[in-house]
Amino acid sequence: MRSTNIAIKKTSYMVKLYLLPPFIKIILALGLFIFICVIGITILHRQSVAELVSLKQRKVMLEKEVTREAKSYGDLVYLSKNAKEAKEQYQSLIKQFPPEFKIGELLADISKLGTEQGLKFIYFKPQQSVDHVYYAEVPVEISVVGQFHQIGRFLGGVANLPGSVVAVNHFTLTRLDGTENLLSLQFTATLYHTLPTSLDIKA
Repeated sequence: MRSTNIAIKKTSYMVKLYLLPPFIKIILALGLFIFICVIGITILHRQSVAELVSLKQRKVMLEKEVTREAKSYGDLVYLSKNAKEAKEQYQSLIKQFPPEFKIGELLADISKLGTEQGLKFIYFKPQQSVDHVYYAEVPVEISVVGQFHQIGRFLGGVANLPGSVVAVNHFTLTRLDGTENLLSLQFTATLYHTLPTSLDIKA
C-alpha cells in the first residue's frame, strides 16, 4: 500500500507541474537554461584559465631554453658536425669585435655622443665584464633625459659606433613628469670585445 501511495503522489506532482500556466513554465524553463549556461561557462572559463597558465609557463620555459642555447653557441661551435663552416662564421663575427683596450674609448664615445645630442645623463654605469670563451661583453646601464628626436639619434649612434659591436636592449622610455616634450630613457648598451683566446679562432 505504501508503494502505491508514493506512486500516486509522484504522478500527482507531475500532473501539477504539467498543469501550471504556460507563463510559469516558461519562467522555470528559462531559469533552468540560465543555470545550465552559468555552470557550463564557469567550467569552460576554469579550463581556459588553466590552459592559458600552462601555455604561458611553457612559453617562458622555451624562451629560457632558446636563450641558453644561443649563449652556449660560441662555446660549443667546434662540437658541431659542420665545425669548419661554423668556425668560418664565428671568425667573421669575432673579427668585428674591437680589442679590450678600445672599450674605454667606446665608453667615452657614447658619453660624447649623448652630450652632442643635447641629452642630460642621469647615470652611466659600466658593469662587470662577462667573459666567454673567445670574447667578452661589458653591459653599460645608461639613463638620459631629452627630446624624442635627440634620443632617437643617440640610440642610432650608439648602435652604429665605428669599429665596435654594441647591442642596445632592456630599454624603457617614459614621459618626464611635469614636462610636455621631455622623455626619460633607461637602457643597457652591451659592448663586445675580444679576449687573448680570440687569436686562436682568428688564425
